[in-house]
Amino acid sequence: MKWHPLCLPCTVRTAYDIATKATDDGEQHRLVVTETIKWLSSILNQTDLTPAYLHTYVFRLVQKITGNRDPFAKLKEESNRIALGLIPSLESEISKRDFKDAFKLAVLGAICGNSIDFEVEEHSVSLEDLEKSLMSCLDGDLAINDAHRLMDALARAKKVLYLADNAGEIVFDKLLIKFITKNYPVKVVVAVKSAPILNDATMKDALQIGLNEVAEVVATGSSSIGLNLEECSSSFLTILKNSDLIIAKGQGHYESLPEIAHLIQKPIVYMFKAKCPIIAKSLGVARGSNIVKFAEEHTI
Repeated sequence: MKWHPLCLPCTVRTAYDIATKATDDGEQHRLVVTETIKWLSSILNQTDLTPAYLHTYVFRLVQKITGNRDPFAKLKEESNRIALGLIPSLESEISKRDFKDAFKLAVLGAICGNSIDFEVEEHSVSLEDLEKSLMSCLDGDLAINDAHRLMDALARAKKVLYLADNAGEIVFDKLLIKFITKNYPVKVVVAVKSAPILNDATMKDALQIGLNEVAEVVATGSSSIGLNLEECSSSFLTILKNSDLIIAKGQGHYESLPEIAHLIQKPIVYMFKAKCPIIAKSLGVARGSNIVKFAEEHTI
């Protein structure tokens, strides 16, 4: 996905939000915004850049200006802790369903995990309120529902590469992966970021919630939003090459992977919530819709 004009104000807002998490220094906030606007002005003719690239750039800009390497560290740790408290409710619901409905609910739960506002200290939201938010999301549906195609692909695959998204969300990914490995004879490898980028999961976050208990966990070698093959390690690229199926979580992967799908040449299933109005419009769905979309280019 190439950047859209509306990505420009979104990127400025993102830069400011990251800066406020990185430091309380108002002058540094202004500097981040100013430098972001200058940089965006310089790349207006580079129409091949993705939104994921824009947001990666401003995150690294904030790191450089503020000296804060991981502005979301506290939020990520708290997100994992809170999400672990929500899992019993989802597990209970899954246990009541037949296989097909249970699979769909586990998939939906992995997507809904991305929609929960984990900043409870700032907003004074209780665990009970967050549980209600989760259940409300689970009562929704999949606006694009290729879950049946994912089931078929899992039945044929031997090795699955699961590209993780955010901390907190990975707790729900763990439940889905546990369900998959219990019901399909596949090996799942979960890829996390090698260094902080927004609230994306790193190895530290994955180990905090025991993701390694249900799958092999590896780092991509990169700290880019989505997937940037130029930054990935050779060991990760080997895993990518040997995978039969890729499950890609989050908008960042949906923004970046289609641009390099011709290089990957693997079947890809995108799972995310369409938070961006541009992405939602391109898919013909309402903003906030839950998506399970099978890429058409390659099949197992």
